[in-house]
Amino acid sequence: MKIRLGRVARTFLQDRWAIAGAILLLAIVALAVLASVLTGNDPFTIVGEPNEPPFGGFLLGTDSLGRSIAAGIAHGARVSLAIGLITTLISTTLGIVIGGIAGYFGGWIDDVLMRLTEFFQTVPAMLFAIVVVAILQPSIVTEIGAIALVSWAVLARLARAEFMRLRNREFVIACVAMGMKSGRIMLLQILPNALSAIVVTASVTVATSILLEAGLSFLGLGDPNVMSWGLMIGSGRTELRTAWWISGLPGLALLLTVLAINLIGDGLNEAFNPRNAGHQP
Repeated sequence: MKIRLGRVARTFLQDRWAIAGAILLLAIVALAVLASVLTGNDPFTIVGEPNEPPFGGFLLGTDSLGRSIAAGIAHGARVSLAIGLITTLISTTLGIVIGGIAGYFGGWIDDVLMRLTEFFQTVPAMLFAIVVVAILQPSIVTEIGAIALVSWAVLARLARAEFMRLRNREFVIACVAMGMKSGRIMLLQILPNALSAIVVTASVTVATSILLEAGLSFLGLGDPNVMSWGLMIGSGRTELRTAWWISGLPGLALLLTVLAINLIGDGLNEAFNPRNAGHQP
C-alpha cells in the first residue's frame, strides 16, 4: 500500500481544526454509546410537564408531550451515527465496485455503467430518497437503503477516475504480464493506491447521509418507533416561537455532528494530499 500512514497521521495531528472535529465527534459518539446510562432506555417516556424550558426540572427541558429533550438527543445520536456509517459503507462499496469495474475495463462496460451512474446523479437525491421510502414504507431499513441508493454515484465516478489513472501504471502492467487475474489486480494493487481519495469523499458522505436521514424524519418518513433528531425537529416546528428548544437543541446537535465530520474530512484531505509530503520532517 502506497499510503504512508505515519506521514498522514502527523499531518492530520498538526491540523487544529481537524483535531477539534475529532474531539467533538468522539464526544458525540460517547453520548450515543452511554445514552441508556445517562438518560434511560426509552426516549419516548413521558417524564414531566409539556414544554418545560431547559435548566428547569430537566437539563434540556421537555417537548410538547413531556418527553425529555436530553434523552431524545442522546438516543437520536445513535440513530444518526449508525445510519451515517452504514449507508456510507454500503454506498462506498457499491461505488468502488461499479466505478472500479468501469475504470479498469473501459469500453462498452464503462459506457453502460457510467450511463447508469449518470441517471442516479441527475435525479435530486432528497426527492429520490423520499419516493423510495414512501413506496417501501418508512423504517430504518428503507431509510438506509434509500440513502445508500442516492449516495453511491459520486463515489463510483471517483473510483472510476482513480482506476483509470492507475490501470496503466508500471506495477499494474507488471502484474498483468505475470498472469495475475483482473480481480486480484483491482483488489490488491489498484484499490489500495486509490483509497486516499475515496476515504476523504466517504467521510463527507457520512455527513450527507446524516442530513438526509434528518430530512426524511423531519418530513415524517422516518421510523416512527425510533427517536431521531429529524423527528424531534419536525415535532417542534409548530412551536418555535413558544418552545424553541424542542427543535433548536436537536438542530444544534445535528449541526455540531455534521461540522465535526466535515472538519475531519478537511483534515484527511490535507493529510492525504501528496503536496504535503515535502513539508514533513
